[in-house]
Amino acid sequence: MIRRRGLAVLCGAVALAVALAASAQQPRAQKTPRPVPSRPGLMPADPHALFDLRQRLQELDQMLSLRAASKAQALLADLGQHQELAGELVPRRARLAQLTGDFDKAAEIARQGLLDRPDDPALWRNLAASLFMLARPDSARLALDRYIATSPSARSAGSVAIDLCLQTRHPQMAIDLVDSLRTALGEARFAALPMSQALLAVGRKTAAAVEISAALRAQPYNLSLVRSRLLQGQYDPDKDEEFLQAMAGIAAGPGAIAAEKLLVANLLLAGGRADEATAQVRGLISSPAGGQSLLQNVNTLTRELDLMPHDRQYLATVDFLLEVLEKMARAEQQGALLRQRAADRLAEVCELALQAGRLGDDPRAALARFNGLLDEVRQVNPASDRLYSARITLARYMKDTLKDPQDAARNLEHLLLDTDLPTEGVALTRLSLGECYLAAGDTARGRAVLTQLAHDKDFRGPAGYAHYHLARLDLAEGAFTTARDRFAVVAMDNPGAPYANDALELGLAVAEELDNPSGGPEILGFYTPCVLYDVLEQTDQRRRALRTFVRETTRRVDLSEPQHLLERGLYELADALAAADSLPAARKVLRTLYTDHPRSRFAARAMDREGELMAQENRPDEARRVWTRLLVQYPDYLFLPDVREELKELP
Repeated sequence: MIRRRGLAVLCGAVALAVALAASAQQPRAQKTPRPVPSRPGLMPADPHALFDLRQRLQELDQMLSLRAASKAQALLADLGQHQELAGELVPRRARLAQLTGDFDKAAEIARQGLLDRPDDPALWRNLAASLFMLARPDSARLALDRYIATSPSARSAGSVAIDLCLQTRHPQMAIDLVDSLRTALGEARFAALPMSQALLAVGRKTAAAVEISAALRAQPYNLSLVRSRLLQGQYDPDKDEEFLQAMAGIAAGPGAIAAEKLLVANLLLAGGRADEATAQVRGLISSPAGGQSLLQNVNTLTRELDLMPHDRQYLATVDFLLEVLEKMARAEQQGALLRQRAADRLAEVCELALQAGRLGDDPRAALARFNGLLDEVRQVNPASDRLYSARITLARYMKDTLKDPQDAARNLEHLLLDTDLPTEGVALTRLSLGECYLAAGDTARGRAVLTQLAHDKDFRGPAGYAHYHLARLDLAEGAFTTARDRFAVVAMDNPGAPYANDALELGLAVAEELDNPSGGPEILGFYTPCVLYDVLEQTDQRRRALRTFVRETTRRVDLSEPQHLLERGLYELADALAAADSLPAARKVLRTLYTDHPRSRFAARAMDREGELMAQENRPDEARRVWTRLLVQYPDYLFLPDVREELKELP
C-alpha cells in the first residue's frame, strides 16, 4: 500500500512538471471569465436565493390548490423568469391550464414536457387528468399506467389514480385498476374503500358491502372516513337497499365488529329509520369496548346536527341520540366516566333540538320527555354545564314558541333552588326568569328580579341585558327621562353587546323627541304602548299599536322637519308586518320610508330590508333592483359590503 501511494505521488509530480514546461513555451493570453450555461433544474448557488425560490414554489402550489387562478398565473409568470425552474414549472403550468378549463392546452404542455422528462410522474398525472376531461378515457388509462410505473411508490400513485377515475366518473376503470394493483402488490384488499365506491356506482352492491367490511376490519378506527365517503358519495338511502341489507347481514354474522354495526346504524339514519338504527347498536351499550366506539360515533353525530338540514335524517338522528344516550347513561355495565360523558352529551342533544325547534308532531309531549331526560342527567352528572344550559333553553322554548311563560317561570324557579347550579348559571337563570315574568304580564316581579340581577357586578353580560330590559320597561311606563339616561348607560357600558345599538338608538330617539318642537311627551305617549307590547312579547297588539302610532303621529307632527321617532315607528311596523307574512303591506311601508323620508336614518336600512324580503321570497330580480339602487343612492351605508356579498349570491 505504501509503495503504491509513493508511485502515485511520483507520477503526479512528473505530470505537473511537464504541464508547467509546456505552458512556459506558450505566450500568455488574457484570461476572460466564461459564463456557465444555465441548465434546467440547476438551482442558484446562493442558499438564500434557493430558500426564497422554494418558498415561492410552495406558495404557487398553495394557490393552485385553492384554485386562485389569477394569483397563480401572476406568480407563475414571475417565477418563469428563472431558467433554473423551467423543468419544475412545467407540471404547474399544466395544472394552471386545467384550473382555467383549458384542458387541450394542459395536455399539450404535459406532452411537451414529457419529451424532455419522460420519467416525470407529475406530468403523466396531469396528462391523464386532462385526457379524462377531454373524454379520452383509453388514452388517460395509458397515461395512468405510466404515472404508476414512474412513481417512486406504486401504492400511493395507485391510490391517486383510483381517486382520479372515481372523480371523473369512470368507476369500471377504477375497478380494473384496483384489480391489477392488487395482483401487482400482492394485497388482496388493497384500496377496499374506493373499490366499494366504484362497485356501488356500477350496481354491484353486495360486492361493495364485502369491500366495506374488509376496509373496516382492517382499520376499524376509520369508521368516520368510511361513513363520510359513503354518505357524501355514491350511497343513496332510497336506492341502495340491497347494499344496506348486505351490510346488515355482515354486521349480524360471525366475526362482526362494532364499526360494522355502527356503519349500518348511520346508513339507516340517513334514510330516517331511527328505530332500526337503535336496534343495531343495542348490543354495544352493555359492552365496555362497544360503549367507547358508540360514544365516539355519537360525538360525531352530535357535531353534525348543526350542519344537517331539518329533514327526516335530522329527526331520526335526534331520536336515535336521545334513545341511545339515555340507555348509556343508565347502563350499569359501563364505567362511571363513560356514563357521565353520555349524560353530558344527552343534555347537549336536548338543547340542540330545542334550539332548532324540531320536536316532532307533539312538542308538549317532547318537552315532557326532555324534562325527564334532564332529570336523569342530573342524577348521573349533576356537574354538567350542558344540563343547566338545556334547562334554560327549555324554559325559553316554552316562553317563545309554546307561548307559556307561566310554566317556563315555574321551571326556572325550581332551577334556582338547585344547589348544584353554577354561579354563572344563577345569573342566566335570573335573566330568563325576569323575561318570563315580563312575558306573562307580571311587570312587578319581572322588575324586581331584573333589578336584583342588574346590581350583580361579577356577571356583566346578564346584568347588561337586565339593564336594557329595565330601560325599555321605564319607557313603556312613561318614565322618559329615566329611560333616556338608562339607555345611554347601557350603550356605553358594553358597546359590543347585541342590545347596545338598539339601546343607543332608543335613547337617542327619546332625547330628540323630548326636544322636538312639534313632538314631545305627547308623541312619546303614543309610542309607549308599542314598547310595552314588545316587552310583554305580544306581537299582534304591538302591530296594532304601531299602526296607531304612525297614524296619530303623522297627523300631529310637522313633516317638513326630521321626525326620527316616526321614522323608527315606520321601520318597526314594516318589520312587524313582514313577521306576520303581510309582505305587500311591509313593502309599502318600507317604500314610504325611503321615498317620503329619503334623508332618514332608516331610509337605507329600509331599502336593504326590502331587498332581503325579496331575496327570501325567491324574487332575485326585484332584490337586485332594490340593492343596486341602494348602492347608488346611499354609498355611505354602514352595511354596504354585506349588500355587495348578497348581490353576488343572487342567482
